[in-house]
Amino acid sequence: MSGVHRPKKHLGQNFLINPYVQQRIIQSCAFKQEDTVVEIGPGQGALSCLIAPLVRRLICVEADRDLIAPLGLSLPSSVEIIQADFLKWDMGHLPNRIKVIGNIPYYISTPIIEKLITERIKVSEAFLTVQKEFQERLTAKPGGKDFGSLTCFAEYYADIKMLFKINHASFKPAPKVDSAFIRLSMRSFKEKAEDEDFLFKLTQTAFSQRRKTIVNALKGLVPSQKLEKEILLLGLSVTARAENLSVLDYVALSNKLVL
Repeated sequence: MSGVHRPKKHLGQNFLINPYVQQRIIQSCAFKQEDTVVEIGPGQGALSCLIAPLVRRLICVEADRDLIAPLGLSLPSSVEIIQADFLKWDMGHLPNRIKVIGNIPYYISTPIIEKLITERIKVSEAFLTVQKEFQERLTAKPGGKDFGSLTCFAEYYADIKMLFKINHASFKPAPKVDSAFIRLSMRSFKEKAEDEDFLFKLTQTAFSQRRKTIVNALKGLVPSQKLEKEILLLGLSVTARAENLSVLDYVALSNKLVL
């Protein structure tokens, strides 16, 4: 790409410059010729150039207007380049079952995950480079300190897998921490919450007081006597804390408690 672009800290720009990692990302995505792919924040177009020949349609959504013209010069004319904030970008015109890829800034990682899940009719899979700390929260298992309400929310809607770690030196400028490349596959429900809003209110309330037992943490939301009864009927302990219940435990408990 011609010209020199100074990465903008306020946009969380850390460009992936390691060719080996770029190739590994493309191989892990296994895009097909019929795919429509949306790339969040293509930056200087390093991955875009590799993706474009592999898919039917590539749409690059870039917030930084200074990168739009250089992207237009360096990418094939078939690539659609849109200057927009992905979080505000309307996906309604897209076909269903698109795939999304992006190296996403830490400060908006949660909102991006929430948007992708909200658009799950449109999005079948998402491949994301995220800070390792964020990946650990998304893929945490019950019982650990990283398991929380974000884990429950994301895991309820998507099967999330950490594909590989990426050393911080693979980026320019290099962040202080390592990253991870993850895949979110939107799931078909085996166990569905009768009231999803209540489910997430339940998990958020439980984890907001994670040092307390689940009964004490939720007593402001549900009468203690009813709560204890349903917890025992599900084969759980009344002395369990928020992180001791799995996502499926919360779904089952939510379905018992919802009014």
